[in-house]
Parts: sequence; structure tokens; C-alpha cells
Amino acid sequence: MQKLKMIVTTIFTLVLLLSFSTSTYAATVDSVLKAPEEGWTRFDDRTPELVYSNDDLVLLNNADTVGDYNKTVLGAKHKKKSEIKFKFEGSKIRLITNKSDSYSKKVAISIDGNTEYFSTWKESWSHQIIAYEKLDLDYGIHEVIIWTETPSSTVVVYNYRFDAIDIDGSLVDFNYVESEVPTTPEPEQPTEGRAILVVTMTTGLEKEYDLPMSDVNSFLNWYDTRDAGSGPAKFAINKYSNNKGPFSKRTDYVIFDKILTFEVSEYTTK
Repeated sequence: MQKLKMIVTTIFTLVLLLSFSTSTYAATVDSVLKAPEEGWTRFDDRTPELVYSNDDLVLLNNADTVGDYNKTVLGAKHKKKSEIKFKFEGSKIRLITNKSDSYSKKVAISIDGNTEYFSTWKESWSHQIIAYEKLDLDYGIHEVIIWTETPSSTVVVYNYRFDAIDIDGSLVDFNYVESEVPTTPEPEQPTEGRAILVVTMTTGLEKEYDLPMSDVNSFLNWYDTRDAGSGPAKFAINKYSNNKGPFSKRTDYVIFDKILTFEVSEYTTK
């Protein structure tokens, strides 16, 4: 009986340890990720927001792609730049590719003009691998361009195979141009018709601004317009001479979907 209790206790402990290790697992570069993690959305290589040339990339859907997301990939042709372009709104991105011992060791990715490199080489052929990730971008619209920097020296057919994109937001049309952020000119602040604007963010952070009512009304108009589904995603608030320090001007940008509540307390300086 004692021996049975010990066996049951050991099994229970192993189950708890296994559950803990599974729940705390986080995907990393070079690991297989067959579905996006919580808070991420996956977009397939067939997503219409991707811009690429059929002369450089081939749409593959055959017996070799059964291990890929939605069983499709883009094959980057050898001795071609194989450029893929898209824009997304968010702050994090992962590139899902195949990896093989015949693929390129240097593929370039430019995010908003900043270029980095990643490898699609691996000793054995693997599907749905995180080849690259960027987790610390400012939330907003980002332009991404991917291309083959150094072709594979042992290429069989393609330099690499591009499978999918994971992001924490959504893809947008590549021709999308973000509207200019409305700003308030820097004239002298009026002495009448002012308000304290307190904006509470979804994180619980409170931002307080002492503003003329014209600025507050601009904020309210922007919020209503964005809430109706149009207008820019962020709003610029001029801090005027408050805490200006050595700067000629200080501006706070608030993001629409990060706002929980706001309060307006009007007053006059008469």
C-alpha cells in the first residue's frame, strides 16, 4: 500500500511539472510554431496585402508543402532578389519559413528602413519555423521589405520558402498612407476657456494636460471621428510650456485603442 502511494505521488508530481513547463513555454527563433501564440494573428503567404513579383517568387502547393501553414508557401527563386513587401499595424512581428541545408544563410528584412538579417539554413528540412522576430516596435503602422541578401551556395531549387507572418495587429494595404497627425499651432495660450484633460490608458496610467479649450475640442473631435471608424490612430497633444526643459517643444501622442477613459474639467482664468 505504501509503495502504491509513492507511485501515485510520483506520477502526480510529474504531471504537475509537465503542466507547468507547458504553460510557461514561449516560442523563440528557430522553434517550430504551427499556430500563433495568444495575442498574435497569423497571415498566410497567400494574404492579398503581400506585394511580390511572380518573376521572383513561386506559389507552391504540392506534396512538399503538406507541413506548411495552410499547406502553401512562396518559393524564393535562386539568383533573384525575391522581394516581399507589406505593411502592418502593431508592435510585434514573426516570420514563419521553411529551413533546410540548401537554403540561404542571409535573408534581409527592413522595418521602416532599418535592415537586419536572418538565416533560413538548418541541417534538416523543417516546416513552420520562426526564422525572425521583432518584439519591441512602437505600436503603429510599419513598412516591411524582405529580400534574399546572399543566395544559397547549395541551392536545390529555391533560396528559401516563405510561409506566413505572425503579428499582434493586422495587415494594411501597402499603398496606405497614414493621415497627418492633427497638431495645434504654438501661438500664445489664451487666458480664458481652459480645461484639465485627464486621459486614463488601458494600462491604468493617467496623463494630465492643462490645455486651452480649442485643444480639448480638437481632441474630442478626433476621438469621435476615430470612434466612427475614420481618422488617424493617434493624436498629438501639445504640452506648451509645461515641463518643457531644454526642448523647444514637447508633444505627447495618445493611441486611440489604448485609451480607457478621459475626463474634461473646464475652468476660466478671469
